[in-house]
Order: sequence, then structure tokens, then C-alpha cells
Amino acid sequence: MTVHEDQHGSVVQAARPALVQNIAAGASSTQSAQFQQGNPTNTYNADGTVNTSVPNFTTHIRVCANVNCWIAFGSNPTAAAGTGTASILIPAYSVEYFWVNKGERVAVIQDTAGGTVNVAELAQ
Repeated sequence: MTVHEDQHGSVVQAARPALVQNIAAGASSTQSAQFQQGNPTNTYNADGTVNTSVPNFTTHIRVCANVNCWIAFGSNPTAAAGTGTASILIPAYSVEYFWVNKGERVAVIQDTAGGTVNVAELAQ
């Protein structure tokens, strides 16, 4: 699966987690911290090479939960359980990748039982 193209047009099949959050999936909607890891511009070493120790802003995340849960994205999202909502069902122990914008958050709510949702911000 192609996750992203880097700033040079190279395809990135996997990316290093820059920040990992564990969010409780409970009976009410819980939000993550804002996605904003990294630096919006490239920085350069004295020899002109790109400084890879400063990642770009997060543009995608990896989500995996240990229970069925529902998620929603936005600047102030609220997740809601059940079909007919704007939330996305995440089956337990499945890995999903999503594009995100700087400043957005993901909100989580349980489906039928509480658990934990692991969200990894992926940086180039």
C-alpha cells in the first residue's frame, strides 16, 4: 500500500512514527491531541543536504484499536457510535491509514465495549 509521496516525489511505503497517542475508547467521545508534529519547511545541513532529523508536518496517521470503535476527524470532532452517523467504524485489530491536516484531531468512541485506540502520526 502506498502511504505517501515525500517532498521529492519518492513513494514512501512505510513511515516512522513521530508521535504515538493511546486514546481511551469509552462510552463518550474522546479527542486526540492536535496533529502537528514536525517542521513545515525543510531545513538544511551545512553541506546542503536535507536535515532529516526534523520531519515535515504530519500528513497521515496509522490507527489500530483493540476493540471495535468509531472515529471522526476535524478541528473539534465528536465521534458517534452507530450507522447513520458521520463517524467511521474501525474493527478491532485492523490497521487503517488516514490523511490528516495540521491542527486536526481524531475523536474516538467505543462500539459496544471500552478499549484503547493507538494513533501513530507518521512523518517522512
